[in-house]
Amino acid sequence: MTVIEIADSKTPGVEDLSAIRRKNLTRSTLIGTGWLLVQNIGTRLISFGSQILLAKLLAPSDFGIIGLAWTVTTVASVVANFGVDDVLLQRQNTLRFWTYPAFITSLGLGLLSFLGVVAITPLAAMIYRSPVLHTILPLMALSMPLTALSTVPMAKLRSELNFRFIAAYTTIELAAIQLLTIALAACGFGIYSFAIPVPVMALVRVITFWMMARPRLGRLRLKQLRMMGSNSAAVFGTKILTAAVGQGDYFVLGLVAAKPVVGAYFFAFRLAIQPVQLLAGNLSNVLFPILAQLRNEPKQQGEAALRASRVLAFVVMPYCFLQAAVARPLLTLVFGDKWLAAIPLVEILSIGLAFDAVSWIAGALLQARGEFRASFVYSCVFFPVFFGMVTLGALSFSATGVAVAVSLFYIAFAPVYSYTIFRKLGISPTDVATIFAPPVIFAALASLVGLSLGALASPGNLAKVAIIGISGSAAYLALLRVFAPSIFQHLLTRARNLAHDRLHRMMAAGPVARAPRP
Repeated sequence: MTVIEIADSKTPGVEDLSAIRRKNLTRSTLIGTGWLLVQNIGTRLISFGSQILLAKLLAPSDFGIIGLAWTVTTVASVVANFGVDDVLLQRQNTLRFWTYPAFITSLGLGLLSFLGVVAITPLAAMIYRSPVLHTILPLMALSMPLTALSTVPMAKLRSELNFRFIAAYTTIELAAIQLLTIALAACGFGIYSFAIPVPVMALVRVITFWMMARPRLGRLRLKQLRMMGSNSAAVFGTKILTAAVGQGDYFVLGLVAAKPVVGAYFFAFRLAIQPVQLLAGNLSNVLFPILAQLRNEPKQQGEAALRASRVLAFVVMPYCFLQAAVARPLLTLVFGDKWLAAIPLVEILSIGLAFDAVSWIAGALLQARGEFRASFVYSCVFFPVFFGMVTLGALSFSATGVAVAVSLFYIAFAPVYSYTIFRKLGISPTDVATIFAPPVIFAALASLVGLSLGALASPGNLAKVAIIGISGSAAYLALLRVFAPSIFQHLLTRARNLAHDRLHRMMAAGPVARAPRP
């Protein structure tokens, strides 16, 4: 039984419609994961490269200001969404009847969130002691009503499992945003380099998605509008609390530390979270609509999520642990002494965020089952714990204390959160423990091997990065091959299948897919 195979089992001697449907979902999941993996690899490489260039062009205080601005705009952008997309995906079989109320709800909340940011801007500028926020925040908030206009066509594309288009467009969009940001920074726009591209590309997304999806709005029924608000309320509450947690460390640190310190933390977090967004974001985005289609088959739904969590852990843990191991020589090689303050923060955050990544699958399962209120309750429980830990860390040890608090929170939170969700489907604590324990042990041992061999290398940082990365990866694969052969074989098989499928598509396209030479 494979990882992202939703449920491939058959009734002996009979292949009924349900089994055929599950096979189709398996293929859709695999293809979708493949496309989004390619997209995420592309976007993360673009994002990482742009961060390197921007870190050379801009000062740590610029990163600090944009990080503080995001504490306002990120929470406000949740208001523009309100969980409408999740509700639409829950009703994907009757989605065409819900597009108009979803459109009206999204647009209204997008405008409301924009006005909210404009209203709160003077207070934010005063709290953070940063007058430039008076112009930065309204400019960034322009994207909110525009992004809201993309909600309906995006939900339609996801319900159709059109991950190929979503992957291609997201990669192109990110590349355009990063190139525009770099160009503006090089021209001396400073902190405004981050703000200007956001509303511009949001407008382009609206036009592109509506042309591609062409959703029909149908008729507006007031009853549906009330139901949309009622069903979205729990999702909205969850997303507000999640966004608050996501920005809480910047917020707390911004109250007690100088802008360069906040900038170092902001830069470190953006680097550390790359593998999380690459792997966990990819898989959870694909699994959510697939798991939603299996909501009437809870056993298969739970088994699929459990297998996905287990393999995601075996992939993301070594990535994050080795990222922590190479952080010091790599950042010193690229930036010299400019970002020394960010190095220990990257090391600490990389470990904690690895645990967070694995819990994303459990979150996708909870949403796919339509348990929005349960998700809201969990968020209410964890929200004060997170803020309490971060506040204590910030007051005690500034940015380092915040990084330690965030990592410890996720290390404790992820297993508890995953078990709380999986146990409702009859999955035992032992099964949940096997998601985290083996990959963490293997990744830690592999990183120690890499660090030990790297310490024997010449003083050059480039040699250290290469030795740690190569020897650590080899050690992890060896441990996986010996102690978890089924996982090793599964990953190997899936990698071969994806490569073969991609090659087959390229060969089948032939000369038709190639543009003529000028």
